[in-house]
Amino acid sequence: MLFVLGVLCFAAFANGQTQCGGNLVQPSGDVYSPGYPNEYGGNLDCMWTIPARGGSVTVEFKEFMIEDPESFLFFTQCNFDYVEIIVGDRSRGYYCGTDMPPAITATQDVHIHFVTDELISGPGFQFSYSVIHGLAGGGPCGSHLQDSYGVVTSPGYPNSYQSDADCTWTIHGSGHTISLTFTDFALEDGGFFSGCPYDFVEIYDGRTKIGTYCGTDMPPRLFTDNDVRIKFQSDGSVEEQGFRFEYSIDLPVTTATTAKPVETTTKPDGSGEGSGEDLNEDSFLF
Repeated sequence: MLFVLGVLCFAAFANGQTQCGGNLVQPSGDVYSPGYPNEYGGNLDCMWTIPARGGSVTVEFKEFMIEDPESFLFFTQCNFDYVEIIVGDRSRGYYCGTDMPPAITATQDVHIHFVTDELISGPGFQFSYSVIHGLAGGGPCGSHLQDSYGVVTSPGYPNSYQSDADCTWTIHGSGHTISLTFTDFALEDGGFFSGCPYDFVEIYDGRTKIGTYCGTDMPPRLFTDNDVRIKFQSDGSVEEQGFRFEYSIDLPVTTATTAKPVETTTKPDGSGEGSGEDLNEDSFLF
């Protein structure tokens, strides 16, 4: 009987991930806290990252039972063991006890952060995740641009872009000169805050960030022999028209293409970078 139960338990977790954190690069899967359904260990600090890569990430918790929160009169706080849900770089809340985190869908990378102290433990948790590529309400969000010339627009352009977008376009020149020119640009501005705290475009010349832009602050024209990366991120509110840019790669005449460009974005090949190193595939060039 014990042998049969052991086989069933092994089968149940054969397709699940029980490590303490990591990059979840498969399109879908199940994740269990270390030791689940037995008690997890003390002093854990685990971070699971689900890269959106131009798609939509959905996370849903199925089981959840960790140490209860600290309580004082009508005040409770997860000061002992907790799970924090992070979308992009913003926390969506801390959960402990049997307070099941809500299901979440986002077009940015999702991080599940699990921290425990050295004392009371519990059975832990289980969650399922999936990544669907392409934005439900608009066009592609990010890609690898390899043609010698192209025109790219933000998702939904010239209508408003989506909330919680996280898109990265990369232009690989293979040592040839790349020209990048924005012809239209309108994002949410920073208001009274310095910098671009809400929606923004970042441009990278090789590994060097040359600027962060928002509002109607049009990025300057760029010429470079390095690869170029254009990262677009929006928050959960206030959507503007977006942007349009043209790029070209100065290829030798004998290999240059003469096809008429089509104003479109290509099918998504990936989104903003995930946090940390991938466990099952090569790291991104940048």
